[in-house]
Amino acid sequence: MLGGTAALALLPAVMLTQPATASPCYGDCQPGVVRGFGGVRYDATVGANDQITLSVSNGSFVLTDPTGTISSGTGDCVVVNAHEARCPIGPSPSIRIRGLDGNDAITNTTAFGSRLIGGQGDDRLTGGSGDDELTGETGADVMQGGAGSDTAVYVGTTSQLGVHADLDGATGDDGSADDGPAGARDTIAADVENLRGNQHNDVLIGNAGANVLDGNGGTDQVQGLGGNDQLTARGGGTLDGGAGTDHCTSDLMLSTDTSPADTFIGCETTSILRP
Repeated sequence: MLGGTAALALLPAVMLTQPATASPCYGDCQPGVVRGFGGVRYDATVGANDQITLSVSNGSFVLTDPTGTISSGTGDCVVVNAHEARCPIGPSPSIRIRGLDGNDAITNTTAFGSRLIGGQGDDRLTGGSGDDELTGETGADVMQGGAGSDTAVYVGTTSQLGVHADLDGATGDDGSADDGPAGARDTIAADVENLRGNQHNDVLIGNAGANVLDGNGGTDQVQGLGGNDQLTARGGGTLDGGAGTDHCTSDLMLSTDTSPADTFIGCETTSILRP
């Protein structure tokens, strides 16, 4: 399980995958509308460089967007003014906030895990003290995890390019040409523990800590480096655990042909899953 985000994984597929279109609004998209039912779902204003912050006060989520316009609230959310809304916290809240377009900053200051999605533009995504999933999409994005077990996610975009991403905390060296020229791409901060690639041929590299690295599709090269890592790829690639006690899985459950298993290097335990 990546970053303890099982509840987030239950989101409908239509919300997870961006179609091949120039529009920043896709799937279940309602810009400016805060939706509740125990959690928070918000798509930012189109055409603004949004500065979205999610906090908690008196048993409610408080969402502020001083540079955008909150037009209405649904479910149990109440709009306080054009830049603030409040939604009562339910027993198992789900949080998803999308910046859509513009150079947005989205910050979760709560202890609840969230799914933060930048969209088009150069975005800054900052998780809280729970287990957050951070998806920059296109542009040179900065992803900061905060406390918890956090995951930088590249699945769900329209890119036809594999990504090269690592957890060394270096500036501008993550992603693909969709994110900018070499050296000016995404920045995955050192407080992000996990990586999930896209459906193409990725290179994913961990760090000295315990990482969960999932190639997610394509022929991937996955390296754990130090720590007790969990590595997964989908066949034909290489899983290299490095130092530590690592578990490597070649997951061929979705293969429709006789795809070869991944090559295991430095993996203390291994699994090959076939249909």
